[in-house]
Amino acid sequence: MIKFAINTKLCDMSPRCPVRRQCPVSAVRQVDDRFYIDQDVCRGCGVCVRICPRGAVEESAS
Repeated sequence: MIKFAINTKLCDMSPRCPVRRQCPVSAVRQVDDRFYIDQDVCRGCGVCVRICPRGAVEESAS
C-alpha cells in the first residue's frame, strides 16, 4: 500500500491546512511545530497529495 509523508521544507504549517482538515481518516498530526502523517492511520488514498497547495505531501520512502 502506498503511504505518504509531509516534506517539512515545503509545508508552511498553516492553521487552515487543507490536508489536515480533509484527510478522511485524520492521519495528519501535529507534534511541536511540524505536521506529519501517522503511517499507522494513513490508508494511502492520496487525497492529501491532490489538495496540498504547496506540494508538500509526497510518497513515503518507508
